[in-house]
Amino acid sequence: MKKLFIKFTVLLFCCNCFAAKQRPNFIIIVVDDLSPKHFSCYDSSAAQSPNIDRLASSGVQFQTAWATPMCSSSRALLTTGRYAHRTGIWHNDLRINENRRDRYNWTTRHLTFAQVLRNNGYRTVLVGNNMALGGRVDQSVGFDEYCHRADQPSAIPAGAEFKGLYEGKYNFPGAERIPSRYWHPCVIQNGSLLETGPADFGPDIFTDYLINFIQKNQEQPFLAYYPLNLVHDIAGGGLPTMPFKGRPGTNKGGSIADMLVYIDATIGEILQALEDCNLRENTLVIFTSDNGSSHGMKMHANENGPRVPLLISAPGIVKERGVTTEMAEYSDIFPTLMDFSKSELPEDYALDGKSLKPFLTGKTDQHREWIQSYIATARMARTRDWILEAVDPVYGDSRGRLYKTHGGHQRTEYTLVDSFSTDEARAAHKTLMAILDHNPWPERSKPKVEAELRSYDRMPYKHYLDTGELVEHIY
Repeated sequence: MKKLFIKFTVLLFCCNCFAAKQRPNFIIIVVDDLSPKHFSCYDSSAAQSPNIDRLASSGVQFQTAWATPMCSSSRALLTTGRYAHRTGIWHNDLRINENRRDRYNWTTRHLTFAQVLRNNGYRTVLVGNNMALGGRVDQSVGFDEYCHRADQPSAIPAGAEFKGLYEGKYNFPGAERIPSRYWHPCVIQNGSLLETGPADFGPDIFTDYLINFIQKNQEQPFLAYYPLNLVHDIAGGGLPTMPFKGRPGTNKGGSIADMLVYIDATIGEILQALEDCNLRENTLVIFTSDNGSSHGMKMHANENGPRVPLLISAPGIVKERGVTTEMAEYSDIFPTLMDFSKSELPEDYALDGKSLKPFLTGKTDQHREWIQSYIATARMARTRDWILEAVDPVYGDSRGRLYKTHGGHQRTEYTLVDSFSTDEARAAHKTLMAILDHNPWPERSKPKVEAELRSYDRMPYKHYLDTGELVEHIY
């Protein structure tokens, strides 16, 4: 793979002569653990989000977009454009076809969109959550600059001493206390520990860094990847208070409603920075979430798990469609960036998504006939009229559950169907199972697959096959 990257860099060096003004900028914003229902543009009454609403109305709001039901699998899919049968990232704790040394760093074996764009003349930055790239963030994975949280004590640079707050521990054997991601946070900025104090709020630092990056790079194309820590709770439980409730705040005692107000204000600041620099028209702003909310959706192998908000706006480039019923999935983002930036991949390097550019620019009014997703041993697929959930040959039913949709996105609007009851149901089930063949579950007879399953079965956080209990242990 190292030889591939070197060859790829040389191949694309000549592409840097493209005129910067002809290529759009990209800002990808990924909130954590939020379903579409949390945002007013998706008919939420919980909290108003006027800046996010403005982003939706000025571009395209996908009513049906799927990530995966868990963070690592979604982030690997987003940053590589490849399904789990290639990356091995089926779940945070189920990683197949990876050596132990690079178990959590999928970027060591696959190209990231940051690598491709940087080699094509883009300036690149990551701010926020470094787990968005499996924990590894440096120039080798495509980023010229970075400002992110330290997700574990070992991420603190050698010789540096963090004197801020710590969170609790995750429910793993030997787990350590996690450095704070919110108040008095542990922040790594371009390899150095940033000095912070009790009144410093991590997301403020990240947003300020991003805005400064935009201001510095007005004359060249750039990619900014901003996976927020919000609204993920701290290790051990609890939500932080927001800065508008007072400084210094606390890492407990907050609410999701206040977090939504803060997130919306953050989006407003970023959009205003683009407008001030006259870059709004030529910058694709992509807003999404890594999975459904942690209250009955995240980790579930039904549509509630992978369904996320997806808004894409660039007034000078993207057709103003507003809400669309066209479907999209996370794998589509990588080829979309490649298409807009006129970037090329090495020969025979496969992506699993489909570029959204023709649909976003108005060249076509259709995008996809189907989408798919997965979590651990379970997979799911959807067409416009049918959904197949929880196809799980290890913990559940290898046939899954078949639903007929009725235009909405609530389970009360679906009809559970016996997949063998009618010719129509049998045909739908066959079609959906064929879609899953695009991301085949690995052969369990292989020793490494079996070993990984045994390891996964001992983990405390597993997937749900329905809205009930976690999957039962099989060993």
